[in-house]
Amino acid sequence: MKKILLALTLVFALSSSAFAANTETEPNDTIATADTLEVNSSISGKADNNDVDIFVFVANQTGKMRTNLTNKNQSVAPYVVLASDKTTSLAESSGEAEFEVVAGETYYIKLISFGKSDYTLSLNNL
Repeated sequence: MKKILLALTLVFALSSSAFAANTETEPNDTIATADTLEVNSSISGKADNNDVDIFVFVANQTGKMRTNLTNKNQSVAPYVVLASDKTTSLAESSGEAEFEVVAGETYYIKLISFGKSDYTLSLNNL
């Protein structure tokens, strides 16, 4: 009985941590508090009016990448993607953006909301 309980507890803990990794956390409105977004994955979030959410990722290969944002009421937009120098804009978009990256470099994605919305942001190699 103890082994079954331990196994169920372990499965629950692992599945909970996996779920948490795919949901944005607050605060994440500065580069210092940015949520990590893995390449070839997605993250879900909730945006409030005039909210800023920032995500950080490390490119796993040199070449093109794409971000795609889906949301329920179109109030959230991927506003700008910043390069590792934190000042260079690589792409601006209202839904989907493609941009060039260099393997091993760190990049930031900044979302700005103009109202409340649930959203999903995906990041993929092309």
